[in-house]
Amino acid sequence: MTEELRFHTVEALQALPLEALQALWELVPTDRQRAYRAAYDREVRSAGAIGSDALERQVAEALLSRYSEAALVPIGTRWARTPSRVQTAAAAGAALDAPESDDQPTVGTPSPRVLAAFGLAALLLLGFVLTRPRQDRASEVAQAVPAVSPTPTPRVSPTPTPLALEAQDDVIAGGDRGRAAAYPVSLQIVLPDKDTAPRVWVVQRRAVRAAEWHYDPNPDVASFVSGMSVRPVIGIPYSEGNAAWFAAVGEGTTFYLTMNTGAILRYEFAAKTDVRRSDTAIFRQVRPGLVLLLIGETSPDGLPTAARTLVTAVYPPEQELSRSGQLVGAGLSLPEVGLGEALALGDEAVLTLRAVWTAAAHPSLPLGQQALAFELEVRAGVNGLDTTLWQVAVHDWGGQVYTPSALALDAAGLSAPPVTLPPLTQMTVSTAYLVPTAFSGGRLVVTDDGGQTAAFRFALPPPEAETRPDGVHAQLVSVATLDGQIIVQLRLYNPQSTPVTFTADDIWLSLGYAPDPPGPRSPAEGMPPFELRPEQAADLRLVWPWSNEPYAALQVGGRRWAVQLTRGA
Repeated sequence: MTEELRFHTVEALQALPLEALQALWELVPTDRQRAYRAAYDREVRSAGAIGSDALERQVAEALLSRYSEAALVPIGTRWARTPSRVQTAAAAGAALDAPESDDQPTVGTPSPRVLAAFGLAALLLLGFVLTRPRQDRASEVAQAVPAVSPTPTPRVSPTPTPLALEAQDDVIAGGDRGRAAAYPVSLQIVLPDKDTAPRVWVVQRRAVRAAEWHYDPNPDVASFVSGMSVRPVIGIPYSEGNAAWFAAVGEGTTFYLTMNTGAILRYEFAAKTDVRRSDTAIFRQVRPGLVLLLIGETSPDGLPTAARTLVTAVYPPEQELSRSGQLVGAGLSLPEVGLGEALALGDEAVLTLRAVWTAAAHPSLPLGQQALAFELEVRAGVNGLDTTLWQVAVHDWGGQVYTPSALALDAAGLSAPPVTLPPLTQMTVSTAYLVPTAFSGGRLVVTDDGGQTAAFRFALPPPEAETRPDGVHAQLVSVATLDGQIIVQLRLYNPQSTPVTFTADDIWLSLGYAPDPPGPRSPAEGMPPFELRPEQAADLRLVWPWSNEPYAALQVGGRRWAVQLTRGA
């Protein structure tokens, strides 16, 4: 075996024995081995395939297919498409000259040499994973060629786009801050060609200062011009793949813009043209719509091109739903029924809302949030159903929109609904959402890929009256300071006839340099919630960090104490 790492095709790797494949893997630098193993483990965890050889094999097969078809390789926590010229140079074993790198920003974008090495090493990792035997099944003979699964819809589906979606929060937070209450966080383009998978970009907010549009050169990160709320203007960095998507966009293309509030805005293709870089008319906020620009393209001499591709889309008003169930801008009423009633969605599906319930006691739920779960009975027509592009959202009575949540599904003890339904079949599916504990009701709105919409109205029973900690007697026993800590001892007594539940937010301490500081408030972190029953007392010992502030304020329910602190007191 040669000591030089060379390019191998997937077929060549699959034909190698396990010993030869392991020898190739040993030629990969140790730090890159760790990075590729981490990327692979993330995909296995996100697909829920830990502990199952069959499911893990499906993940590995999907990753290999993604590399073969789209040349996607792991770059940190994201997946990026390797440019065709880099693929060609890597396959030929030739050195790759990239003089244009001197003119392009290098922050956040790996060099072509690194991409080529990443692609080869990632491929070696996946080939090694496919052929390695499991420790708990060492008696099995590892097969280099993946087995063909007869299942029409795979149970495990890794991220279908080159973007590692679990990292999108960091990408969004890396943009410029603004005061807008609502702003886009992701963009999805769906072509009319049903065989082409949708393309997704994470959206950052960017402010244009002194006529300079600064943006992230990552081709999977779009840039939203802050302040453009009526007619959002979004720039997509130039790359071969993004240019191909702009070329494919045309009549029948749909754009979905997900907002930070959870609302999903749908736009329809209007026009495509080339505009000069100096054209500022595209920023005019005169009517609802969407503007997409392909930015960052350079000419052969390395200078920015004088023109760039512009795509505009319109906002169909019929997607707006008023509180009375009327469609804004249309003279029709939205089909709407209640619990237990059937409603047709177009010509291919009949839906019935069977049950609505909430779950608030799960430990993973955020404070003040609960899981709102729905059970839908779906009956498919003669052509079956593909729900990949369906939108199922909850609208409260005030117009706030909530999208499905995996955390809420887990809290409600449910599994993800199926993507496809065979023809003439009936199935019960479930979906769940994170909503405030004070949520009273609204509508479950279902929209298929053809724009057909149906709604189910529902109402939740009012929450039981909760006894607040204000009626509990609280006694401050002692306050002491020791080694950067404040130690507080309390005695609580409940004289009421109903039990009272205490959480960490019901007891808080604020520190400052003036008497009775109003904040910032530090809750009693580490204190598990507990119930104080009628005529019951409890002794508490709580500890807060201390940076030698001379004054503090302690509050328990409705009782508040002003405290002066000294070292060792």
